[in-house]
Amino acid sequence: MILALTGVPLVIVSILAFILILGVIIIIHEGGHFFFARKAGILCHEFSIGMGPAVYKKKFGETTFCIRAIPIGGYVSMAGEEVTSDLVKVGNQIGLNLLDGKVSEIITEEDIDAFVRGEVTSVDLYGLDGNPLFITINDGFQEQYYEVMRDAFYVMKKNERMQITPYDRSFESKTILQRFLTLFAGPLMNFILAIVLYLIVSFATGVPNYNSNVIGKVSTTNSDMIVETEGTKTTKLLPGDQIQAVLVEKDWVPVQNWNAMSKELDKLLENASTKVSIKVLRDGEEKVVSLDCYTYIVSLGISNMQVKEEAFPSDVTNGVRLGAIGIRYLDDGKKGEYPIQSGDILTKIRVDQVKGKTVIPGTVVDITSWDQLIAIFKDADIVNVQFEYYSYKKEGIVSIEDCATLQTYGNEVLENQRIDKIEVKLGISPIMKFDFFQCIGNAFVSFWDDFTLIFRTLKLLIFPSSGGIRQVGVDDLSSFVGIFDLVKTFVGSGFLSLLGLMAMLSVNIGVMNLLPIPALDGGRIVFLGYELVTRKKPSKKVENIINNVFFILLMILFVYVTYNDILRMIRKG
Repeated sequence: MILALTGVPLVIVSILAFILILGVIIIIHEGGHFFFARKAGILCHEFSIGMGPAVYKKKFGETTFCIRAIPIGGYVSMAGEEVTSDLVKVGNQIGLNLLDGKVSEIITEEDIDAFVRGEVTSVDLYGLDGNPLFITINDGFQEQYYEVMRDAFYVMKKNERMQITPYDRSFESKTILQRFLTLFAGPLMNFILAIVLYLIVSFATGVPNYNSNVIGKVSTTNSDMIVETEGTKTTKLLPGDQIQAVLVEKDWVPVQNWNAMSKELDKLLENASTKVSIKVLRDGEEKVVSLDCYTYIVSLGISNMQVKEEAFPSDVTNGVRLGAIGIRYLDDGKKGEYPIQSGDILTKIRVDQVKGKTVIPGTVVDITSWDQLIAIFKDADIVNVQFEYYSYKKEGIVSIEDCATLQTYGNEVLENQRIDKIEVKLGISPIMKFDFFQCIGNAFVSFWDDFTLIFRTLKLLIFPSSGGIRQVGVDDLSSFVGIFDLVKTFVGSGFLSLLGLMAMLSVNIGVMNLLPIPALDGGRIVFLGYELVTRKKPSKKVENIINNVFFILLMILFVYVTYNDILRMIRKG
């Protein structure tokens, strides 16, 4: 069952789905760090989900589990990562509480009661090489030496408590293998989660039975598929119809299975045609069904999917009406001035060659059909496009001179992302079957496609396509705002679609964290590699400075990408 949500209910369900999806991914990621840290004997001060101020805290054992206000990100605060040596140093005025003659609490605030107070004259709360922990204070009369318990606490303002960090409980005291596993475990758990989710989706949906010629599902994305008889809407093709033949040019070509039918339908694109006739067997009776396919010129972002068929305005004599769109404007000074929207009618086109072959460079041509647009763009690589179109928002014709320039994505970008340049489809799919091994194989194929996608995308970000034209940049990245918009799109497609989205996001977060960038897990693993090769640890101070600098740079990038996401959402209305 597909939920038909709009307006406020859609936003509410999308917010809940967004929080749940990111929450599970973050918990799994940080849970991997936490499990291996504890297994290595590393003291974990806090396990936090989200960022910003804490809305809920609960301590279990040595660790405080915390939910924070902003539902993005999370962290495990491990001993040795924080700078605790500065909390107590020679010259500080502190208080001490004792248990069995040893220090159990170190009070850093003056207004908190303490058993004894004084000025620190010497201190070692690290205990390198197994040395005992101690504090010596001058209480105004004499110096007193106190041994400190290895699980003693700092007590700070508002009675906040944090366990001290002896060397043997710190991250840096562990072997390279233990530290590597602790860092790698977060992304690893993201990968495991993704594989499990893909397996669930694959086993729940099955695999297409391409050896059959029976229709399994019919999509209403193709508006020409829908017919209305006596107030009842149905589709021209129905689940269970058995496809007998496809009309190719003037001959009926028999088809015995789905692959054979797809081969014949592919000829539509070769011939720049969007009309097809199919002979089907339904309830023992042979029927001929003629359809206009739905067309999606992916390279430009225009389609007739889910288009609302209605009469053209009186001043429009030719053109094609747009359905769902994802147009990409160039910043030519007219960006967003009169944005083309779903439902608008494209009436004229001008295509200017940028890279590769075009059919009508620089010429203004009347638009008469989708077949014509397919013929223009199927052989084009990168071209700049302007339309004359009827705008329902403006309630009139927008001339080519007033239209913002659009640019197609080039062949290299589309092939890199494994996207077809043009899709011409009926909106039908084969029946599904259960095949244990093929379901497993499909799950791992989906995982591998998502795993390699980020590297293919990074290639486009770093290196311009052939010809020196850069078509993918930082402006094309998405933040949590873009992810929310994506979740909102998937909400109406059902639970399994959301699971697939969660798997894809989990893979992306895992791979992103493994990139060799300081402040990320991958960057810290690089420091371990340096230690393994040189047999000496990098300066902790230098490592912290590098990590902090890159963390600030990542936050600046995050803010910039979020700003662009918000602008995109505003333009979409």
